[in-house]
Order: sequence, then C-alpha cells, then structure tokens
Amino acid sequence: MTNERARFARIVAERRRLLGLTLDQLQQAGGPSDVTTGKLEKGAIASPSARTLRRLDSGLQWTEGSAARAWAGGEPTPLEDIPSARRSTPSAVNADADSVTLSLTVVNELSDIAKRYERLAGTIEDQELVVELGRINTDLDLLVDRILRAWLIAQLERKSAPDSPVRGDPVVEMLIGDYLNRTPEPPSPEDAHELLYLRWLTGRAGEIDEATEQAFVTQWRKAQKEERL
Repeated sequence: MTNERARFARIVAERRRLLGLTLDQLQQAGGPSDVTTGKLEKGAIASPSARTLRRLDSGLQWTEGSAARAWAGGEPTPLEDIPSARRSTPSAVNADADSVTLSLTVVNELSDIAKRYERLAGTIEDQELVVELGRINTDLDLLVDRILRAWLIAQLERKSAPDSPVRGDPVVEMLIGDYLNRTPEPPSPEDAHELLYLRWLTGRAGEIDEATEQAFVTQWRKAQKEERL
C-alpha cells in the first residue's frame, strides 16, 4: 500500500468512526457500497472513481469535492465546519426563456439513473422488449454524455489556456479522467469535434492539423470573451 492510499484510508475510516456509522449505515446515508468503503479503508483500491468520491462526500457529510481533494493530498471539509450562512447552494436546476441550466449533481443523478435503467433492462427476457429498451438506453446515455461533456468543457475553458492543460481542481480532473477513459466512439461529427476539443483543452489531443488547432483556439478565445462579459 502506498503512503497516499494509506493516508486516504485513514481519513475515511476516522471520519466514518467519528460519525458513528457502520459500513452499511454509510451506504444508506448515500456513501459507496459497504464493500467499496471497506476496500478503501484497507487501501485496496488504487484509484477510486469520481462517482465513489462523490458518494463519500455525501455519506461522510463533507462538502462537495472534499474526498477528491483528500485523495489528491489535501484535507476534506466537514459540513459542520461551514457556517450556516455559507451552506446555501444554488438551485440544482435553473431556467430562463430559452435555456435550462443543470447543476453537476443533477447530471450525476441522470447518469446514475441511466446505469440503473441499463442494469434493469439486462434482467428482462423478452427479446423484442430488450431491443427496444436498449435503444432507449442508448439515447439516454448519449444525452447524459453530451450534458456532462458540455459541463467539463465549460469548466476547462474557465481554468485553462490553449498551451497549458488545466491543473488544480481535483474534482474536475477526476471527472475528466473518468470521462475520457470510458467515452465510446462519438456518434456524429459534432460529437467528435467536441470530444477532440475537450481532449485539446486537457493537452491530450495528440497530433492535430493546423486548421483544427486554429479552430480550437478561436473557440477557446470566444469562450474567454463571453466569460468576461
């Protein structure tokens, strides 16, 4: 076990014991499964997923991003340490006349629903129904994928420069890693363009032609200009 994993294991175990929670109670409080938490507390997981870290925040009553920060070497922030005046959070869903803004929490919930739907579809024996449910699940996955990709791009556009990959926010970096590792082939040219732009913003685009590079610089500069307005 590495020193980093041992440190994270200790932080999670101490917080759980401080709250007086069993592994099962932590799961019921919104944390990871009892098996996953048990492995984390033994340092047996080399790289916890962003989803697992988010669930640790919920179950261990930490502020959002605390588990990711602790994994990266920082310290988590217990909710009880935040004055009540600062605990208020923006609405999960905001809307105006022609747009709707979702918080990352809502996007993650949509992603979890899509995964639950996929698991349920896998238990059905009627093959015609399985095929139709598969099509619906594919459409739902694509929608969630586009929303999450748009959010990640927006975060990166605020925090990076064309010649400097984003650094700093462990939550964003963890989500980016998870997203780029799991994303299948994009279904359309527009999706392919946005995915390559996301990779470019993180310094992972590889060799791209000069015209594409210039298009990405222009897109990034436009976002920077809009951010300052």
